[in-house]
Amino acid sequence: MRVDVLVAGGGPAGLIAARDVAERGYDVLLVEEHPEIGEPVQCSGLFSLRGLRQLGIRLPGRVIAGTIRGGRFFSPGGEVFEAYSKQDRAYVVERRLFDKELAKQAARKGARIALKTRVREVKIGGRAKVVLESGGRREVAEAEVVIAADGVRSGIARQLGLSTPRTVVAAAQVEVESAEVEEDIAELYFGRRWAPNFYAWLLPKGDVCEVGVGVRSSEHPPRIYLERFMREHPVARRKLTGGSQLEYNAGAFPVALPRQTFGERVLLAGDAGGFVKASTGGGVITGGISAMLAARAACLALERGDFSAHFFRENYERAWKAELGRELEVHALIRKIFDSLSDSEIDALFKVAHEEDIASLMVQYPDTDRPYEFFMQLLQKERFVRMIERFLTLGR
Repeated sequence: MRVDVLVAGGGPAGLIAARDVAERGYDVLLVEEHPEIGEPVQCSGLFSLRGLRQLGIRLPGRVIAGTIRGGRFFSPGGEVFEAYSKQDRAYVVERRLFDKELAKQAARKGARIALKTRVREVKIGGRAKVVLESGGRREVAEAEVVIAADGVRSGIARQLGLSTPRTVVAAAQVEVESAEVEEDIAELYFGRRWAPNFYAWLLPKGDVCEVGVGVRSSEHPPRIYLERFMREHPVARRKLTGGSQLEYNAGAFPVALPRQTFGERVLLAGDAGGFVKASTGGGVITGGISAMLAARAACLALERGDFSAHFFRENYERAWKAELGRELEVHALIRKIFDSLSDSEIDALFKVAHEEDIASLMVQYPDTDRPYEFFMQLLQKERFVRMIERFLTLGR
């Protein structure tokens, strides 16, 4: 079997890449190891409206579970900080339905999708030769370009000796049948007892609520912290009024800058390339942008007949750095700052945020996928700068 482009991974990044390659008229095959697109659910579904528009994604109403206008943040010691806008800022989506919608869009553009199909081996020669396994049978697919969107532990990247992100957050979340939360406010909770080196969250989803915890470099798996958070947190436990848990999901995602995102005949997109907001762990929008750029570079390579690493450095790496580079660096700096602060220092940072009216800045700059301009305005706040001055060299 021969194809122009083989995409590995049926998550949002892979589906967007397949959609865009097919839309340009090339033969593209997407392979997904699981038997169903959208299963298993491995992360939340909170996506900015601006980001969805940039990805060219229009969602039917049945996919949208809620709309978010603001955020409420709880420090380890109980300081509360809130930023609320009168405008819709993000959608909460049903992830299964969201991924399936992307799959339909890709298929309608002409992409072929093969489920229960695993990539066993990749060799780069005259073409990329990919050994696929499905139902106990093996087949070799030859592709001019492989787009690896196979997640944070990308098997393709490892086989080809490409560097993948080293800093990973493990997360666990449950859906509960009721909680005392506003329908348009997401809540984030900080503290090493609840979520070491990350945070916990309550996310309203229509008539249910998602509760989650992310952890890194911790002594226990995330589920232990999730249970502790729900049972013992002085604020959150009072809001979780319903006793029934409707669904449990777990996953992992990178929170480090992209390292090596291309090679001869191969491009890494989404989590596989590290295109995740290190500050929050969100990766669908940034990963989707990387997928669009990977699709564009793959199609340009097909047009010109050049599949070299040098070509992809010039036409993929440069493109994503121009589009996302400084934004991802700011996300990484924010993560580095929070990781370095003790709980008491985070309490102090919350107090400064109150006194310096940081909430008004957050409302003024609503695009959470692109924090660069917001962060530059933060640097005009002298007290804020004094607290974080040792971190102010981007990318260090």
